[in-house]
Amino acid sequence: MTRIDLRMTVLASAIYFVEYLGRYGLAAAKIEMIDTFGGNAKALLGLALTLMAISYGFGQIVMGFVGDRVPPRYVVFAGLLGAGACNVAVGCATGLPLICVSWFLNGLCKAMIWPSLVRQMTCDMTDDGFQRGIVWVSIASNVGIVLIYLAVVPVSILLLSWRLAFWFSGAAEVAAGVVWVLSVRTIPSVGLLKTALRAHPDPAEGEEKKKKTSPLPVILASGIPLLYIVVVAHGLLRDGVTGWMPDLLQATYDLGNITAIMSSAILPVFSTVCVIIAGMVYMKLKNEMTSSAIFWGVVLVSLGCLTFTIGRSAILTIILLALTMSGIQAINHILTTRVPHRFASAGIVSTVAGLLNSATYVGVAVSGYGVAVYSEAFGWHATVIAWFCVAAVGTLALVFCFARWKRFISKQ
Repeated sequence: MTRIDLRMTVLASAIYFVEYLGRYGLAAAKIEMIDTFGGNAKALLGLALTLMAISYGFGQIVMGFVGDRVPPRYVVFAGLLGAGACNVAVGCATGLPLICVSWFLNGLCKAMIWPSLVRQMTCDMTDDGFQRGIVWVSIASNVGIVLIYLAVVPVSILLLSWRLAFWFSGAAEVAAGVVWVLSVRTIPSVGLLKTALRAHPDPAEGEEKKKKTSPLPVILASGIPLLYIVVVAHGLLRDGVTGWMPDLLQATYDLGNITAIMSSAILPVFSTVCVIIAGMVYMKLKNEMTSSAIFWGVVLVSLGCLTFTIGRSAILTIILLALTMSGIQAINHILTTRVPHRFASAGIVSTVAGLLNSATYVGVAVSGYGVAVYSEAFGWHATVIAWFCVAAVGTLALVFCFARWKRFISKQ
């Protein structure tokens, strides 16, 4: 990497690491929060996760569009400050309604970060630097998940209560926002979008040029609408497995709260390795669809085995869930971080990043409340079978993307 690429990689990785601390606190702490609030707390906390997914998913579409028109320095800064305040509010909440509202607003603030962060990286980094650096940003998010499950929430419970985890994450996000807004202005723009990303087309360029720079024809020609279904399926599985693994382990194997929470830390550890492998596979194949198809196969095999083995061994269940999550994270890395980079020449990197990330959180919205209700009604074995069916739908939809995506990238 060049010095500029390295600086931007370190900064973006740090921002995304902290952003994940403030995103997964509720999923990691909800077992302990259920004990605190009692009653129908499980359903309402599931609703809070769903509300965040809805606000984040909708916000990604809006903020993706905004991110191609407003300097990302200010958009990311505002998102981090708002998300930090929402986490602190949850830590101070004495009732579940405030938690639901705060987590809904947290999703809106979080939506401001990713599309603009990708745009800033594409502006400031060389093409080779971006392809290398985006792997480290994905790894940083997994490290954030490991820390929230393995250290922040368990240690907070032992020292004081689950509230401390939200206060810590909120303070970290505010500090990260200050570091971002002061640091990013010192990094010069040397990347693909230095000239391609413009706030508006130049009126002097004529009607033909304006039509060419319109995002809709490019999005339709590349097959993004069909890919949206694939990403929805992957999002349902990603947060379904990550968010509800502690509950599954506790209910199926009678593990304690802290043990179940800490067991979930193995998911991002496996996922980090798989993200590195995904980067290597992509650099070899140079095709996002065929690369992600390999990892859909991993997900199908892992969930297929789990449908026959759940309830027999906690260790085997953890390993199979970790393999499932590894495949999902590899798919996430390829489809939501590398696909938007293909749209640099069209100047709509942030728009595409927002669209695809919104699809992820449509799936998350279904899993947040849906898994809570479905697992209560039918049990965890039936839930695993449902996850397998979702993976099959995602794989099939991906296959239908192959031809159109191949034509799209061949013209670049």
